[in-house]
Amino acid sequence: MKFLLFRLPGDTIFNTKTSARSFTMEKAAVFYRLAEICRDKCDFAKMDELLTMYIKDGHDELTLFSALCLTGNIQKAYALAPALFKNSSSAETLFLAADPWANIHEARRIKTALLGVETSFNGLKGQVKSLASVHRFILSERAGLKPAFRAPRAPESAGNIMYLPAAEVLMGRFEFEMAEKILRAAADAWPASEIACGKLAEAMFCGGKRKAAIEFMAFGQKRINSPGFSAWRGQLLLFSSRYRESVRELDKTIGAGNDLGWCWRGAALFKLGRKGPAMENLTEAIKINPNDLEARVWRAEMLRTGKKFTRALDDLNHTLKIMPEHPWALANLALLAAERGDPAGFSSHYSRLPETLKFACGRGDGNPAALSELLAKLKGIRRHEPHFFHNLTTR
Repeated sequence: MKFLLFRLPGDTIFNTKTSARSFTMEKAAVFYRLAEICRDKCDFAKMDELLTMYIKDGHDELTLFSALCLTGNIQKAYALAPALFKNSSSAETLFLAADPWANIHEARRIKTALLGVETSFNGLKGQVKSLASVHRFILSERAGLKPAFRAPRAPESAGNIMYLPAAEVLMGRFEFEMAEKILRAAADAWPASEIACGKLAEAMFCGGKRKAAIEFMAFGQKRINSPGFSAWRGQLLLFSSRYRESVRELDKTIGAGNDLGWCWRGAALFKLGRKGPAMENLTEAIKINPNDLEARVWRAEMLRTGKKFTRALDDLNHTLKIMPEHPWALANLALLAAERGDPAGFSSHYSRLPETLKFACGRGDGNPAALSELLAKLKGIRRHEPHFFHNLTTR
């Protein structure tokens, strides 16, 4: 049963070395894994119930800390936090502790968590207070506070990896130089960390240093040598329109048994015109993780351009149910309406696009040709986060 739960799709804390060990040792860890699955399905009431069961019997510091944060027991979580810093905690532990609310988009939960952090903040000291400052920063951004709290000051030399989620927020603000500074310090301090080096490459890439980012990943592969890191490089090659290189890189990833490469290899094959293998790869990605929105959008675009509108609509509706403002799902939905001879439908879906994308299509109400040109301009990028496509849509 534990093996099957571990193999179910979705982001999981059990991908880390520390918690993977506890997953095999603790019966209570099954409750936590089931709670993650409920989180990914937005069944938060059931998630809370399962996390409460985990808290009762669980012993792993990282998963307990995360469970307490997610259920709103912020003060108890911070009382446990010193255990996370003992004995030189792993990079993975620090990274996960810095953002227990990853994949939580419900505004009420984010605001409640922020209130709990604020209530506890003044009574904290040392590393725990530094961790809380990261929490306050990322939660205030997700809650839409204007202005949000200032970015926490990461130590210049230590490069503590728990500041990485703050760097991601800075990328979301297009403050790439500041994000890169934090990430470079972390990568220097944790040179074998897949997370630190991969995120640094993303910051470089999004900040316009595409060639340097990919070269950095190539250098990092010699030191890190993991299928996951190879998948990360394959993704950036896809985003850089280097499709054949991307396929070769992702062949190695998938051959090593890593599931991350299916979506990106499918997208690269699609851009190369190899539609049969592309469909197989994208379908495999969705089979592994039905909520892989990037794979859903790519498959929908492939189906739409192949005039298979009903099947494309299924993928787009699934995507928008999870993320109602997904820009490329909305773009494909608008184009699908236009291709079915529904100009009112096109206008309705087009109106929901972010203003920056409407501007990139030209002023006015937009038209299907301009929106198609924008998708072509994006080439291999269908990530929903604006920092991945900011430089392309503002030129």
